[in-house]
Amino acid sequence: MLDLGWQELFFITLIAIIVVGPKDLPVVIRSLSRWVFQTKNIVKDFQHSLEESIKETGVDEITKDLAVTAKETKLAVINTKNEYIDLGADSKNFEHQSHKK
Repeated sequence: MLDLGWQELFFITLIAIIVVGPKDLPVVIRSLSRWVFQTKNIVKDFQHSLEESIKETGVDEITKDLAVTAKETKLAVINTKNEYIDLGADSKNFEHQSHKK
C-alpha cells in the first residue's frame, strides 16, 4: 500500500494535530477511515463488474486464443530458422565434399 516510514507518519500526525486540533482529530480520522473503506468497496465493485463484462463479451477467450496463436507462430519461426541453419550446414558440407573430389 503506502510505503511510509515512522518519520513521515510523525510529520503527518503533527500537521493533522495543528490543522484540525486535538479535540476534532478522532472525528476526522473516523470520517477519513469511512471514506477510504467506501472508496475501496466502490473500486472492488467496479473491478468485479468489469471482469464480468469481459467474461460476457468473450474477450477472455479471444485473449487466450491470441496467446495460443502467438506461441504457435513463435514455434513456427524457430522451426523455420532451424531448417534454414540446417540447409546452410548441408550446403557447406556439399561444397566441402565437392572440393575434395
